[in-house]
Amino acid sequence: MKHFLILLLIAALPLTSFLQAQTLDDELQVRAVSIKGDTNAGHLDVYTEIPYTSLQFEASPSGFVARYTVEAEVSRLDSRGRPRNVTTSSIWEQSVTVQMHANTVAENASDLSTHSLELPPGRYLLAITLTDLVSSKTFFQEVTVEQRDFSRTVTMSDVVLLAGYDPERRAIVPRISPDVSAGDLQAYYEVYTRNAQTLLVTQELLREGETMQYNRPHQWSDTLSVDAGRHQQITRIPASDLEFGQYNLVITLQSLDRNLLDRASHTLSVRWDGVSSYLNNLEEAIEQLTYIARNRELRDFRRAESQSERRSLFDSFWKRRDPTPGTLRNEAMEEHFYRVDYANQNFGQQIPGWKSDRGHVFILHGHPDEVEHQTFSYNNKPWEVWYFFRIGRQYMFVDETGFGDYELVLPVWDERTRLD
Repeated sequence: MKHFLILLLIAALPLTSFLQAQTLDDELQVRAVSIKGDTNAGHLDVYTEIPYTSLQFEASPSGFVARYTVEAEVSRLDSRGRPRNVTTSSIWEQSVTVQMHANTVAENASDLSTHSLELPPGRYLLAITLTDLVSSKTFFQEVTVEQRDFSRTVTMSDVVLLAGYDPERRAIVPRISPDVSAGDLQAYYEVYTRNAQTLLVTQELLREGETMQYNRPHQWSDTLSVDAGRHQQITRIPASDLEFGQYNLVITLQSLDRNLLDRASHTLSVRWDGVSSYLNNLEEAIEQLTYIARNRELRDFRRAESQSERRSLFDSFWKRRDPTPGTLRNEAMEEHFYRVDYANQNFGQQIPGWKSDRGHVFILHGHPDEVEHQTFSYNNKPWEVWYFFRIGRQYMFVDETGFGDYELVLPVWDERTRLD
């Protein structure tokens, strides 16, 4: 069975969250890539990445060794997106060896594994369970995947961002995480043709929510003349001037008379070094400082005239609050935007969760020590009381509408709570 990606090395890749999983095991990252096998059958190449710090290493004559298994279960989804019976499953074992104990706790080191499954076209739920064979600890992720149909005359694989590439051996290392730093990137895909073709290939990099190209440097078209067979393609993504945020890379194959033949896309998030992985947009991130920034800091942000000036103010804001300035991580920033994300996930109804009263309190104080609540009844509206014993405070929220829009009723907040 032929893999369309060759693992050249075990790469130290970013450990930010890539997939919107249905569990809390963010340490395990998964990427599933739809490709064409040696026959017309479609294959799903499954990639997993786990940080060294999540594995338990044992001393051995060759150094320090960690061993784990990966189990994949694939279930077809029905028209309502519900998983049915397991279509296929597979389990494989992986080991990683390092020479020094310090390598086992290296902050940015991770192990990458791959396995290929043959699947017919359709939508599936891919469930991955990784089990550490030393500690017996398990990690779980789920992701929805689309297996492409390769029965047409001209088709293409999914698009993959590259972490490394050896042009002499044509060997590549995939980037599992979609989070990238601004700078030139490379993407890989394959084109499959049953006869000689001249194709029009269009590449677009679209900002999240946009339907037209972001600007001219991020959109181009060119012709591709190929014989029958499999054709590996590597494309450059000029991303050095991209602003912070999410983008969609779209690659389209057309005939010379502009008939659509196939299309594939890949989502990427442009991150800045040292910025929390919970951030997707600088302007929104600045707005989300409202509860913790001083008035003069907010005024400076409003007066900033350029993106670079706002970025500089943002960096300075968090540098002043970094509890461990000698390290790469800024724990204060990570905690703040984790709370913003949690509020959006749990408290948002008619407005973003971080703007709600419960979101406001959560961002300031974190998880309450105890929550007392009353559900809806004939005589009473739903209410919650949050107790923060560690700071001697409590807050009462009432759902006046019955739609989950809890409003703070005690204590009453006003502008006197604003920091100078």
